[in-house]
Amino acid sequence: MPKPRERAGRNQSIREQIAHVAARLIAVDGLDDFGLAKKKAARQVGTDDPQNLPTNMEIETALKAYRDIYFKDDHSKLLTTLREEAVRVMRQLAQFNPYLVGSVLSGTAGRYSDINIQLFVDSSKDVEIFLLNQAIQFRHLALPNERAEMNVSFYSNDIPISLAVYPRDELRRNSASRADGGGLERARIDQVEKMLEEHAMQSA
Repeated sequence: MPKPRERAGRNQSIREQIAHVAARLIAVDGLDDFGLAKKKAARQVGTDDPQNLPTNMEIETALKAYRDIYFKDDHSKLLTTLREEAVRVMRQLAQFNPYLVGSVLSGTAGRYSDINIQLFVDSSKDVEIFLLNQAIQFRHLALPNERAEMNVSFYSNDIPISLAVYPRDELRRNSASRADGGGLERARIDQVEKMLEEHAMQSA
């Protein structure tokens, strides 16, 4: 019977294997759901023990490492394009307190990723009326959680945009920083613009 330290080391090794396989599934196959990527990766590795599943942060780390090795230049250009489009859409929605969230913010976005934006408003109906007045063709999606009042998607310059609309009070209630210390949970327009400026300086 393996000792606790040996078992912990083996579990960590399996977690790392799953994280790297999940990263490849996201980067190459276009999976944009970390939970689904974990399950598929675990099956490929040959384990069904939930204790062996890596955290989303571990997958993000593996994904960034994978893309740095295989897709560094292409992914950098893609991420810049997505963030520039996010800024353009957020400016258009400036009156609704837009914040960028998700994979475009974290840097793990791929070719098939949506730009995820959260809005914080007094009335979700105002957002719907605005989209209609702008002749933006959108469709309603299932709510991402019980706090959201509306969730819609549309295309902007052929890039899928997802808008999750929350009551204004949610903006004050939730921190903008990630609980795992991995950076921003959400970012304002000026913060995304700063990210683009810093990236441009690093690439110059």
